[in-house]
Amino acid sequence: MKVPVQITYRDVDQSDALDERIRFKVQKLEETFDRMTSCHVIVERPHASHAQGNRYAVHFGINVPGKEIMVKRDSADHAHEDVYIALKNSYQAARRQLKEYVDRMRAH
Repeated sequence: MKVPVQITYRDVDQSDALDERIRFKVQKLEETFDRMTSCHVIVERPHASHAQGNRYAVHFGINVPGKEIMVKRDSADHAHEDVYIALKNSYQAARRQLKEYVDRMRAH
């Protein structure tokens, strides 16, 4: 992986296993578009009411030439009580947006 990755945890304990999984996901994004210049991933547990539970949110900020692709994926269901599911869902959204960006570039 040649893309610099910054990982930020907010109200979540840092985890080597999660860091490794995030870096793997960024590497997969790089396979989609090898001209990424950097990627910032934020893992947070927004403050929520007791009724909503402790859900995770994972955000990707992907820098490509001339643009920053921002992906913010929050979930109202209980699936995001697992940080790895929140990461998977956010990664899938980031990959879709990156692929759309690549397709638009190739069309011009």
